[in-house]
Formats: sequence, C-alpha cells, structure tokens
Amino acid sequence: MESLDWGRVTPEAAYPDRNEFIYVYNHDLTSTEKVDRTIRFILGRLNYYDNHLPKDSNHLIKIDARGQELSDSTCDHIQQEIKRNYLRPKSLTIDIINK
Repeated sequence: MESLDWGRVTPEAAYPDRNEFIYVYNHDLTSTEKVDRTIRFILGRLNYYDNHLPKDSNHLIKIDARGQELSDSTCDHIQQEIKRNYLRPKSLTIDIINK
C-alpha cells in the first residue's frame, strides 16, 4: 500500500503520561458507502498515527454522528470493522456519539 502523507498528527487531546491520544471524526454516515469510506479513512489514519506517535500509543476514537439516524447494527458494524482490521485492536477505544 502506498504511504500517505497527511502531515502533522494533531489529536484533539493527548495524555502523554498515559500514552493516549483522542481523535474526533464527524462524517456523513447516511449510506453504506459512506460508512465504509469512513471505516477505511479511520483505519488509514490509525496506521499513519502509529508511524508518527510514540510506540504503542492508545487511540481513543470518537465518532460524532449526532443528527444522523444510525441503527445499533450500523454502530456495531463500524466498531467491529475498525477493530477487526486494525493491527492493535487492544490499544483502541471507539465511541459513537449519536444522541
């Protein structure tokens, strides 16, 4: 896979003493295609972060879906696919904010 250069990594918050970094995504999740694109995007970003942050960083992902009607199964799908396809799923926490 070609390496992407997204520039500087800028988490919304960082807790260096715990090696934790928080990211917030606000994407349109109103179709299957848009959900799948968001999953691919977040996985790409996670892989990029791992090359630019301290070793074994913990990632706290917040997906802001307020104002969108997402089913529980869509939320579960997003979380499961990201964790299934990320190399270090135990270092990952995903919260979907939809209320």
